[in-house]
Amino acid sequence: MLNRAYRIQPHSLKARPDERDMREYRKRMGALEESTDPSYGIASMDREHAGQLNLFNDLKAAVRGGAPDALVYTLLNELVEHTNLHFLSEQLAMKLHAYESYESHFLEHERLLVEVQNLKRSLATGTTMDKQGLIEALRSWLLVHIQTADKTLAEYLSTRAA
Repeated sequence: MLNRAYRIQPHSLKARPDERDMREYRKRMGALEESTDPSYGIASMDREHAGQLNLFNDLKAAVRGGAPDALVYTLLNELVEHTNLHFLSEQLAMKLHAYESYESHFLEHERLLVEVQNLKRSLATGTTMDKQGLIEALRSWLLVHIQTADKTLAEYLSTRAA
C-alpha cells in the first residue's frame, strides 16, 4: 500500500509522492493539517510559510502512516531546503528595511537550522528519536517561529511598505 501511495522508485532512495497521492493518503490516515494561518499580509512570506506548512504536513502524514525511512528523510530534506531559502529571503528583507531585531532573528534562524540539521543527521544514521518525536520537534520550531518572530517581522515590514 505504501509503495503505491508514494511511488517509490527501487533504483533510488529518493522518493516523492505526488500531491494527489498525499491528499489521498492524508485522508486515509486521518492526518490533521496544522491549522495555523500563516498569512500576515506580506505575499512572499505568506507563500513561503504556506509551502513550509504543506511540506510539514506531508512529512507528518508520512510518519504517521509508517512510511519508509528513505521517504521520511527525503521529505525532511525538502522541508529543510525550503526553510533555508525562506530564511535567506527573510534575512534579505530584514537588511533592506533596516529591521531593528535583525541580529536576534538571524541568530534564531541559525539555531533552528543547526537543530534541524542535527535531526536530519540522526535520521540518516539511524540514531534518531522516534519519528513522532521528530514531528513534535519540527512542529515546535516551525510553528513557534512563524507565529512569533515572523509575525513580528511581518508587522514591521507592513509599516515599511506603506
